[in-house]
Amino acid sequence: MARFARAVTALCFILLPSAGSSATESTAEPALVYAPLPLENPSLTQARNQPLADLLAQLLQRPLEMRLYPDHAALLDAITGGAVDLTELGPLPFLLARESMPHLQALATFREADGRTDYRCVLVAPVDGMRALFQVAGHEQPLTLALTRRESTCGPTASFWLLAEHGIIPTAVQATYQGGHDEVALAVLRESFMLGGAKETLALNFHGLGLRVLAASEPVPGFVLAANTERLGVETFDALQAALLALPEDQLALLQNGRHGFAAFERRLFERIEAMRAFAADWLDQVAP
Repeated sequence: MARFARAVTALCFILLPSAGSSATESTAEPALVYAPLPLENPSLTQARNQPLADLLAQLLQRPLEMRLYPDHAALLDAITGGAVDLTELGPLPFLLARESMPHLQALATFREADGRTDYRCVLVAPVDGMRALFQVAGHEQPLTLALTRRESTCGPTASFWLLAEHGIIPTAVQATYQGGHDEVALAVLRESFMLGGAKETLALNFHGLGLRVLAASEPVPGFVLAANTERLGVETFDALQAALLALPEDQLALLQNGRHGFAAFERRLFERIEAMRAFAADWLDQVAP
């Protein structure tokens, strides 16, 4: 609690109007824009993220607008175009955005429900479908694969990597984008596809409905809360980062997205994502929209 109080005090000091400026001038600053990751339908995304947006506005003492984008591609375009100041991104989208927006820096990593700062991507099948990936060799029909989105970490990037680890080259697969992780799980449960690629925690939620995990990746970095340092300024960025990392339990309890807390960002954990991305790059254009 003391650490949080010190961080908030520092943030407030940075944001105080300078001598000679009026209160009207200080509150006339344009609203910052926070864009959450589009994982769910818009109403659920807004409800899940509104408490976090309110907290960020409170800590920054500036108006903050939450702006929703329909998919990863639209969000990345908005970020690299300078229309977004703070955002939530998965590890692969964060790397993609950083390539075009060097001022985008990670404030913190979202903790998972178990407190970890990483997660796994998995390949799933219906419980009465294939029981192991080595069974693919015995199938006469082509292997069909349901994927989330092109820019999703657990989409083609991790899924093609996992297939290759089990001796299956992506050219032997008929892959199609389905949208969100829920859509992938449901498409596999309907047996519209033999396999699907998704985040492990989501796949486990569907286990009771008949979804089986066949393969899991090594842990990949967790989701990132990032900010445009050119818009915030380095001092404000540093103070906001310190406040987020020191949030007390009573503040976290008010959140939905972020309720498990935040951890310091570790760049070294992204080496695995970069290797997966380099491998999958040659196969992305074969996926049906």
